[in-house]
Amino acid sequence: MAESTKPVIRVALAIPVKGTFDYSVPEQWAAQIRVGCRVVAPFRNRKVTGYILEVIQNAEAEGLKEIEEVLDSEPLFHADLVRFFSWSADYYLAPIGKFIQSALPGGLNTSTFTCCEITASGSKAIDLLAGNSEAGIGLAWIRDNPGKRVLPGLKKIIPLLHKNGWVAVGEKITKRRAGPLLKRFVRARQGAELNSILESFSGDLRTDAESEFLSHVCRSGEISLQEIRRRFPRGDYLCRKWVRKNVLEICKRPVLRDMAGNILCISTAPERLFEQQEKALNIIQGLLDKKRFSVCLLHGATGSGKTEVYYAAIKKALDEGRQAILMVPEIALSVYMEGIFRSRLGDRVAVYHSGLSAGERFDQWMRMARGDAGLVIGARSALFSPFPNLGLIIVDEEHDTSYKQEESPRYQARDAAVARGKIEKAVVVLGSATPSVQSYHNAVTGKYHLLAMPERVEQRPMPFIRIVDMRTLSGRDRKNPIMSPVLRKALAEHLSEGRQAMLFLNRRGFHRVHLCRFCGKSVRCPNCDLALIHHMKESRLACHYCGFRAEIRKTCPSCKKEGMILYGFGTERLETEVGECYPVARVERMDRDSTSGKGETFQILKRFAEGQVDFLVGTQMITKGYDFPNVTLVGVINADSTLGFPDFRAAERTFQLLSQVSGRAGRGIHEGEVVVQTFNPDHYAVVSARDHDYASFFERERQLREQLGYPPFSYMACLRVQGAGEKETEEIASRIGDGMQSILKKWARRGKEVQVLGPAEAPIAKLKGRYRRQILVKCKKAGLLHYFLGEVETMARRIMRSTGVSLILDVDPYQML
Repeated sequence: MAESTKPVIRVALAIPVKGTFDYSVPEQWAAQIRVGCRVVAPFRNRKVTGYILEVIQNAEAEGLKEIEEVLDSEPLFHADLVRFFSWSADYYLAPIGKFIQSALPGGLNTSTFTCCEITASGSKAIDLLAGNSEAGIGLAWIRDNPGKRVLPGLKKIIPLLHKNGWVAVGEKITKRRAGPLLKRFVRARQGAELNSILESFSGDLRTDAESEFLSHVCRSGEISLQEIRRRFPRGDYLCRKWVRKNVLEICKRPVLRDMAGNILCISTAPERLFEQQEKALNIIQGLLDKKRFSVCLLHGATGSGKTEVYYAAIKKALDEGRQAILMVPEIALSVYMEGIFRSRLGDRVAVYHSGLSAGERFDQWMRMARGDAGLVIGARSALFSPFPNLGLIIVDEEHDTSYKQEESPRYQARDAAVARGKIEKAVVVLGSATPSVQSYHNAVTGKYHLLAMPERVEQRPMPFIRIVDMRTLSGRDRKNPIMSPVLRKALAEHLSEGRQAMLFLNRRGFHRVHLCRFCGKSVRCPNCDLALIHHMKESRLACHYCGFRAEIRKTCPSCKKEGMILYGFGTERLETEVGECYPVARVERMDRDSTSGKGETFQILKRFAEGQVDFLVGTQMITKGYDFPNVTLVGVINADSTLGFPDFRAAERTFQLLSQVSGRAGRGIHEGEVVVQTFNPDHYAVVSARDHDYASFFERERQLREQLGYPPFSYMACLRVQGAGEKETEEIASRIGDGMQSILKKWARRGKEVQVLGPAEAPIAKLKGRYRRQILVKCKKAGLLHYFLGEVETMARRIMRSTGVSLILDVDPYQML
């Protein structure tokens, strides 16, 4: 094939470099190139994985590098998803290849490694070098391990060995860890019939069981070896015998990994919906009929039946041959939702989240890419599901901060869902009992359709919320303010009546601080500017950010005196205290520590749903949209845990957490009760949550943000400068800040539309061994903000070159710690 007539493809590389790259395609791979397939491509002096975004027709291939391999026989995603990947990369200022890599099942991501082979001169050099020299040891290892991954300890001497001509250096690509699960099946050979087999081999049939075995295989058409072993005690022997006689044959084919078992309880659709549900559903279905992009905000009280509206809308989309995405903020909630929808829709449901194994994620991804599944349920990564005909996207609990990814690529899945809906002409439904201020503002200003469901189903009352002012405690209760007398009494009453309770505390661990009673200093993480948390189960101190572990100390590391005490409380201590107060109660804890193993979240929820647990203690994992009819009491141990955050959304998060966890009570035939413990009983977020009054909270919050110019009245970005040295980081941040001001001065009048705050020390000044400074940028125009950030990034890269200091650009930030 002539150089100029070779096909040309546009590729996004899975490396932290922005933009796309064009490559020519060798003749042997020309028939396999399709949008959505992975390739191996040369980039500078190494091989990297890339993703085909476009096959360019009639392009000039001369001068382009060739790809080395096509990795997929069928596409992993389609062209519409390419447009969404491109939008995401542009808006969130991230490399498109890294966006695609993060969306795909982890087991598909390949990497390269350095390998070496010894040359003839290298073999001679071994004899000349001292046996214990670094070069001699390295050459000997390479001679004995040709083509294998170079050990980390030898990497530093490879350039020297290569320069001397003693080794040839190359790269190899790791095999993917995920792929189809192949299982062996047994079947009769083509043309073989049961009656003729039994007649021809009557002398070989020694028992009736052997005849039954052949009959079963022939009738089944194809049966797995696993099933053969289960049904027939001598299954392996019989298979080998009849394969040797050319009666049966063994074949391999891909099967789906078993995803069954995640149904908490069988759920059936109600015979009819209530009036407010019907009204909301009619509007959504009408928008689906138009097959045009639109966004609805479903503002439904806790227990108002939003899930049934979701189900009816999803069923309509599926019945019309379109697909749907149901996003939930937590893996735990996806397990709960999976049970509801799988019991009604069966195998049309796929699940996709990081709690699955690499192989399971691969299976689910390919089911969606092939159109074999109609609905996917999952956390934020489900947004990138490769459906070929997407019609509906539902974002449940749309207010939840978990939809914001805090690691690169940093995207807000709720906002990105709206963008994908626009690209694919799909209907987007945002659902919440406590909508984000941003979404509700979009609804009341006419940008979204506002659908209201203010009543609980069957006109059940909202739970009564009792505020306990923890400042008024006295005596022993004041010294140990975990559970107030009001909460202890309520727990005893509900336990005696055979009902369940949830206790919410958004702090993990047993004690929160290990400090000295003489100098008052706490034991802190050496990598992070944070106190270490005490965990009773491990009897150790731990950092929840970097994973650092330390032993409990007797001597203060600062003043060297023996006066160390453990102070404060987390979910572990709350669980222990509840168990001691109520010995007959069955208490369980649900937080990141207790659900770290696969399937543990499901097992905890299952036991709670079946009534095997009386009191469930947990972090915000238990505040989500669960429906446990026997829960009649919710206790909020510390309502102030989010109020003190240095963040303009602190009040909003507090209101949402209190309202959401309160909504778990009283969803059955018995009325619900909530006890909220707080040191700020008069704060408007606490008062509005007590009164179930979203409207007054929104109006107060809207006024404050408009005055201060915070979203939704502006767009924001956070620039975080990080480095290993404190002074160097501070200096680089200062230079970047000065550079930003210089850019704005050059812009003259347009520059006045952008506000820059900082640089300043981040609230967590050191994290994972790196010092942090941050700069906030606000602007009323999204396009202008992005243009400014593009210039800032270019300027900052020049300043940071060869310094070891890095810059993180976070568009629409949610965590500014």
